[in-house]
Amino acid sequence: MTMLNLRVRYFQDSTPADLPCREESFIRREIDMPLPIDQTALILVDVWNVHFIESWIERAKKITINAIIPVLNTARETGLTIVHAPSPPVAQQFSQLKRHTPPQPNTPPEWPPAEFRGRAGEYDIYRGPRSQPPGIGVHWDKLASQLSISPSVKVEDDDFVIATGQQLHELMKARGILHLIYAGFATNWCVLGRDYGIRAMAGRGYNIILLRDATTGVEFPDTLDQLFTTEISIREVEQQYGFSASNEGFFTACRGVS
Repeated sequence: MTMLNLRVRYFQDSTPADLPCREESFIRREIDMPLPIDQTALILVDVWNVHFIESWIERAKKITINAIIPVLNTARETGLTIVHAPSPPVAQQFSQLKRHTPPQPNTPPEWPPAEFRGRAGEYDIYRGPRSQPPGIGVHWDKLASQLSISPSVKVEDDDFVIATGQQLHELMKARGILHLIYAGFATNWCVLGRDYGIRAMAGRGYNIILLRDATTGVEFPDTLDQLFTTEISIREVEQQYGFSASNEGFFTACRGVS
């Protein structure tokens, strides 16, 4: 069995038995992880061409060109399964989506009431942050019709495109894949939170590895200089859901595949 021997990093909230278990003593550790090529997939999350946050898409475009495209090309050469997970509306643009069972409609919950879930009528005041003034629509609505996968990313005929976590799960089951290497955007939003993202797929039992050089989160004014929100998201992965790896570690591992 051909192996990808990848150096991965984790952040364990524990200490050796002879040390007090205190937060100031937590450290990152690394291990070498053997990943069978035919059981490993590269998952590209929401690698989009446009976004309503101008500063963020500027950063994401640079990372797409400088970090994600080299990873994608190397993954192809190495023989990894390539999966594009670009959000349901964008996935509809690609014929590869027809390979998968269409998503089943969700049964609406009985509680909370439908009017409350929709924040309609008397519940309007409880609208979520994105719907409170000024709302994101003032920027997003004029871009929504343009949304697609980045033009830098070529979706090959034998790549896979999925719209939902269930489709990703069924594809991984059919191909016998256990290890998911993630890249894409945004770290703290979609990479973590989508139903095909890290939290959901870790919950299904898959081994998760995030390429920390091939992602970026949406920052706050006071975290932007150091990209600290991205860093915290990477730590969340390393502590709770799986591991991270550097791009250079990934390339080194791929070069070592016979």
